[in-house]
Amino acid sequence: METVKLTLIERVLGKKGVKAARKENYIPVEIYGKSLEKNISGSIARKEFVKALNSKRGTNVVLELEHNGSTIKTIPHNLQMHPVKDMVIHADLLAVKDDEDVFVTVPVVRKGRSLAEIAGGRVFQVVKEIKVVCKPDKMPASIEIDISQNEIGDRIPISALPYPEGVAPVFRQDTPVIVFNKGRGQSLSDEEAEEGADGAEGTDAAAAPGTEETPAATE
Repeated sequence: METVKLTLIERVLGKKGVKAARKENYIPVEIYGKSLEKNISGSIARKEFVKALNSKRGTNVVLELEHNGSTIKTIPHNLQMHPVKDMVIHADLLAVKDDEDVFVTVPVVRKGRSLAEIAGGRVFQVVKEIKVVCKPDKMPASIEIDISQNEIGDRIPISALPYPEGVAPVFRQDTPVIVFNKGRGQSLSDEEAEEGADGAEGTDAAAAPGTEETPAATE
C-alpha cells in the first residue's frame, strides 16, 4: 500500500485552537472512525499535507499519522476550502484499517480516440467521477477506460467500466458514463447526450456505509 507519513500535532479545541494552528501554517484536522475510541482533534503542517494531496493518488491517498507514539492510518474524507483562495482550511480524516471496506470517489479518465470520433461523431462524458468500495490498499487514483474501439451509438454504463481487482462500483442507477453520438446536424445526437446526463444525476447519491444499498459485483 502506498502511504504518506505525516505528523499529527494536538491542538487546543475551539476557535482559538483553530486560529492558532492556521497562524502557524498548519491545517486543523478532525479524525474519526469506528476504530477510534473518540474523535481526535489535531493539526498537520500545511506544506506536507498539500504535498500529499498533490501526489498521483490525489485525495485517495492513505495518510499514516504519527500521534503520541502510535500510527493512525487515515484517508481524506472532507476538505473545507477557503471561500476565495484556492486552499484547504480544514480537513476531516477517516481512520481506516487494512481489513475494512472504504467508500471513496474516483475520477473517470478516458484514453484514446474513439472510432465514433474518427467517423465524425461526438463523445460525451456525462459522469466525471464515481463512488467505489474497496479495501484501503486497493484504492485507485482513477478509473481509466480505453475508448478507441467504441463506435457511434455505443454507451458505457457504470457497471461496464474496467475496475481493478478488489474494487466495485456503488450506484443506484446503472447510468451511462460515456456516450458516443452522431456528429452535429444529425438527429437526436444532442438529445441522447442530455438523456445520459439526466440519468447520471443520481450517481453522486451513491450508497454510503449504513445504507441499504449494496455494491455492484464485478467480475
